[in-house]
Amino acid sequence: MTPDVNVLIAGFRADHTHHARARQWLSQARDECAKGQATLTLLPMVVTAFLRLVTNPRVFAQPDAIEDAVGFLDAILETPGAEVGFCGPEWPQLRDRVLNLGLRGNLVTDAWIAAAAQSQSERLVTFDRDFLQLLPAADLTLLQGA
Repeated sequence: MTPDVNVLIAGFRADHTHHARARQWLSQARDECAKGQATLTLLPMVVTAFLRLVTNPRVFAQPDAIEDAVGFLDAILETPGAEVGFCGPEWPQLRDRVLNLGLRGNLVTDAWIAAAAQSQSERLVTFDRDFLQLLPAADLTLLQGA
C-alpha cells in the first residue's frame, strides 16, 4: 500500500475535512504492516509534496513546523514493514501515460505517482478521483470522505 499526498496531509492536519478517515486508514495500515500482513511504502515524490504543502503559508494560514511534519513521517516509518520507496524505474510507464493520455499540469504529477506505485507493485490509496483514469481498479483504493 502507498498513500497519496492527500491522505498524508489529511492524516496529519487535524483541521482537514478528511482527518478522521485518513487517520483511521493510516492506523489500520500501520497495524497490518506491524503484523506482517501488508507493507506501507511512502513514495519519495509524495513525501516531498507533503513536506512542501504542510509547511507552506500560501497553502495553510497556519503552516506546520518542518520538525512536526518530519516527525509525523518518522512515526509512520518506525512501523515495521514501512519504508520510503525508490525512484527511477517508473519512467517508461510515466512517459507512456503522459503521451497516450495527453496529460499536462497537475495530472503529470499524479501520473508520476501512479507510475511509481505500479512499478513497485504497490496499491495507491487516495481521496483523488483523478487516479481513476490513471490506474486500474486493482491498483487503487479510493477513500471516501467523512
